[in-house]
Amino acid sequence: MRFGPLATARRFIQIPRISRLTGLNIPDERLAPTKEELDIIDQLPFFQKEFKPTNRSITKAKRAYLDKKLPIVRQLFPNPQDEDYLSYKIPENLPNPFLDAYARATTNPVTGTVEYDGTPRLSVTKLLTKRWCELRETYDIYSQVPIFEHGRISRGRREHQKLEDDVHLPLQSVEEFKAEFEIDIPDDAFHTLVEDWFQTMTRLLTLFQKGQAREILCHGYLSSKACRLLDGSVKDEEDVLISGIIDHLILKKRDAATLSPTPLKLNLSSAASYDLRQILEVLPQLVQDASQELEVIVSDVKTRSTKTIPQQQTVISASKTQVMYYRYFLENLSSNADRTYQKLLINAGRRGFDVDAPINPAKVIYLMEVDSVIEQDMLRLQSGVPIGFAPFDSYIESCDTQMQYTLEDFDDLIQDLRTRQKYGHLFTKWTTPVTLRYFAARLAQMYTNLSPLLSTNLMVEYYSGDVNFHNILFKYDPKELERESVDSAMFWFGKRNIEPIKPTLRNFLTYCKYCDYESVCLWKKEGKDACRSLGDDLTDLDQKVEGNDSTTTN
Repeated sequence: MRFGPLATARRFIQIPRISRLTGLNIPDERLAPTKEELDIIDQLPFFQKEFKPTNRSITKAKRAYLDKKLPIVRQLFPNPQDEDYLSYKIPENLPNPFLDAYARATTNPVTGTVEYDGTPRLSVTKLLTKRWCELRETYDIYSQVPIFEHGRISRGRREHQKLEDDVHLPLQSVEEFKAEFEIDIPDDAFHTLVEDWFQTMTRLLTLFQKGQAREILCHGYLSSKACRLLDGSVKDEEDVLISGIIDHLILKKRDAATLSPTPLKLNLSSAASYDLRQILEVLPQLVQDASQELEVIVSDVKTRSTKTIPQQQTVISASKTQVMYYRYFLENLSSNADRTYQKLLINAGRRGFDVDAPINPAKVIYLMEVDSVIEQDMLRLQSGVPIGFAPFDSYIESCDTQMQYTLEDFDDLIQDLRTRQKYGHLFTKWTTPVTLRYFAARLAQMYTNLSPLLSTNLMVEYYSGDVNFHNILFKYDPKELERESVDSAMFWFGKRNIEPIKPTLRNFLTYCKYCDYESVCLWKKEGKDACRSLGDDLTDLDQKVEGNDSTTTN
């Protein structure tokens, strides 16, 4: 066990029982340190290291970032007693971090409806308010200034992308098609969500084909009233959407000591068998048959500049909690296709999208080029044939009129012979439009194949460059996740105070070193002052001990 400076000092201090000190107040000025002695204490290396102002070099970009952010935070967290420092209390006029600072909810004076100037949803990582210091997180949330992207963040993003490309690298032909396609392929927020849902669906199929998949979307909902994760259907407008991206899913043998990906015995070699409807009809039985032998491990990837894992226990704990959120969301999404379909429709609605708005045909053609697994479904929509998922098919059948959806213009716009040969039969009027509702249906069906395979074994992977140098394996703990989620919800919905790091010397050295608010943090200042008064406290204790011993002797 390692001991800090205080623990070392305490080995030379005999602390009597509390009962011996009760009622004693015998001062002895002989024990009080002189001014010269206090100056010597202040110059000790330990106190110099802890309390000396840091002079880290700051780039011009970082300085400009701080010059923008800090005045905003100062205005929101004033400290009347000392204007040089920030208050560590949530502003009384903005008591709800989610509604007042993040979503920025307002009521339309004409319609009376609630509107949002910010983001009315959260991510899994946003729920991890204590992964470092919740006070720092709070200042960042209220500032509404995006996190500064330093070198470690951009490097980590590149390393994640490389891992993703190792499993899901687009074919060169797809990149060439995209560059040469004669019609612009939209990439606005709506069509990005379309591609994300399509990509998650096809990557889950890759999980069964190759034994692993990366960057998989998941989501759930958090009750702002009960401060709990929702287990069933979403019924309240105040239930908040929580989204996440799972770094890594691994399909492996349950009894294997290694993490070797193990594909399902899924025969998709022929063009006729590569039909999403047929795959979704046969996949559930294949999964069920393999569920005794195989399991899906949910994992998160952390990139590090060196081959070391974080020393802070809060960081390790937050990483585990993050993976448990993913596991919980997958369990819920895979439990019932009909309910998941509705959750996905609500997901899109919470993002402000119409699930029945037509998807740009250029995007549809591009997605078929990326993965032809949806091509037979597109022919079904073109001719008005049911896709084989009852909630979707019954909705389409119940619509009195369908909006016009046509690719007829493509017959004139597209001259490329290869494209015309491959997709020309689609350049007609369609009976059923391609919408987000369709992708919600197919993604919901694909999610449900995970249910029999989800393992209670979870993992955090640590990478430095291309090297996976360490893994943390642990068990899924629903009760621990419930405690963590309730605690986070209580913070986000303004039902508890900020809980900064514990004011210990070790924490100040560890957590405050690279904090943007280090020089203006009242919490740290008060903690520092408390440490400086430690000498006086020990002096008082010695006085009481000396006085008690003297009384006993007499």
